[in-house]
Amino acid sequence: MASTTASTLVGEAERNKRYLWGDKMVTKPSIRKFECSSCKYADYRFSSMEIGETIPGDCPRCGGNLKVTAKDLPPSLERPLNLVLRSFDVSDMVALPDRMEFEAKSPNPKRSFRSLFQSLKKIGYLPVMRKQEDELKLLVMKQAVIRPSRNEINLALFVATVCSTFAAWYFFFDNSFFNAALFSTSLMLMLGSHELGHWLAARRSGVASTLPYFIPSPFFLGTFGAIIRVKSPIPTKEALVEMGAAGPLVGFILSVIVTYLGMTLVIPTSLILTFPFMPGLFSLIQLMTKGIISSTMIVNPLIFAGWVMMFLTMFNLLPAGGLDGGHIARSLMDRQRHQFFTQLLGFLLVFVGILFPDYPFWVWGFLIILIFRFPHPGALDDVSPLAKRQKILAFVALLTFLLCIPLPLG
Repeated sequence: MASTTASTLVGEAERNKRYLWGDKMVTKPSIRKFECSSCKYADYRFSSMEIGETIPGDCPRCGGNLKVTAKDLPPSLERPLNLVLRSFDVSDMVALPDRMEFEAKSPNPKRSFRSLFQSLKKIGYLPVMRKQEDELKLLVMKQAVIRPSRNEINLALFVATVCSTFAAWYFFFDNSFFNAALFSTSLMLMLGSHELGHWLAARRSGVASTLPYFIPSPFFLGTFGAIIRVKSPIPTKEALVEMGAAGPLVGFILSVIVTYLGMTLVIPTSLILTFPFMPGLFSLIQLMTKGIISSTMIVNPLIFAGWVMMFLTMFNLLPAGGLDGGHIARSLMDRQRHQFFTQLLGFLLVFVGILFPDYPFWVWGFLIILIFRFPHPGALDDVSPLAKRQKILAFVALLTFLLCIPLPLG
């Protein structure tokens, strides 16, 4: 941001120049191009100085003198500036060829930001709103080119995961073609619905994303789950909550249905398993349908698929890093607090895993510490408070997480 010295050089008459933009009167001070005589750094700032005048020692790169070399912005930056002035009252600005930084204010920053986001998006720019020392900061930058995805890869991975989940049941469990197909179908349905929830929430919020990438595995379950890749920034905290919660909630609902059907339908199998842990709701469904709660039981493909999905839902809803629960938590915390909480949760899970070796908590903790070493960037608007509807959605996600936590079984 421009120094205080440069800001005070804007004359009062210049600051009071106003003109009609649509239905709003806006202030547009004079703009000058400043160049450093030593390192050739250059930027544009609000100023009424004349060409040839200098500001000593104000270069942000080398501390050299900045000299006025031209008036007004180039046409490529003029339009983004006008759109910012239409939505915010701007008191200071520094503009570079690839970005513009503003000190701004608005009686309703949330509404102003959303209007600005839609306007800038149409011309290939994105706004970022942050708060520093009780001042509102706006960063406007060019939007990266979004390249189209190759859906052939998604299809190939989907087919490979169908085959690997089928083979996992067939070779590791009861060698039944029907049961292997039932396990693969039910698990893929739940995983696919989980990712579809994310995709639909992203589309609703105007966020570019890929179709699901299913991840096949040659071991045990036949899959490591599925992911979608977000290709553009998430604009608001509301969008962050919706994208984080939509997938787990849809997958959870289907896992309840699949588990209930598995415990009520007669599906021929002689497979007996002892579960290392059982989610609370899984145990409740078992009590409702079987009349008992036991970690050792005759398991058919639907029961096992439902248990797997509840386990994955619990992991995804951990409020850490870029996990689904991490997106929700980030909408409620600032950048520093969320990163501290993420690392604390990672170490806590490692510690609990050491104390209770029958539970693989240490694996999750290690992955959280390893993968989420850098802070979650948050939404583009990281200032406005979360809306009531999304707060309720975040609470529902928390309840879902609690229902999937494993219960100690004697």
